[in-house]
Amino acid sequence: MRWNKAVISFAVLLLVSAGILSGCRIGGQGNVQGEEESTLVTLEQYHQLEKGMSYEQVTEILGSPGNAMTDEQDDSDKETYAWDGKQAKSFLSVSFTKGKLISKVQNGLQ
Repeated sequence: MRWNKAVISFAVLLLVSAGILSGCRIGGQGNVQGEEESTLVTLEQYHQLEKGMSYEQVTEILGSPGNAMTDEQDDSDKETYAWDGKQAKSFLSVSFTKGKLISKVQNGLQ
């Protein structure tokens, strides 16, 4: 089962990177009615994120909920969220297992 989670994590990261390289914003052009507007994040905020934090702690630092990158029907305990950065083609992605931050990655944040 460990191999399967690693493959899924890699696939999610690959899809996010492909979207960035193609110039697409993770959050799209707008938000769905009723959803909160996503806040653009910075490198300073990224550096404040620490392993073991909860999703709520992360969203408090980043100022908005993330865009879910994992399938809600996936039975694993792993969830991945992404936020757009202030610069074009920049983003950060955070993964949680059992509700705790286990990894973070960023591209192009300033």
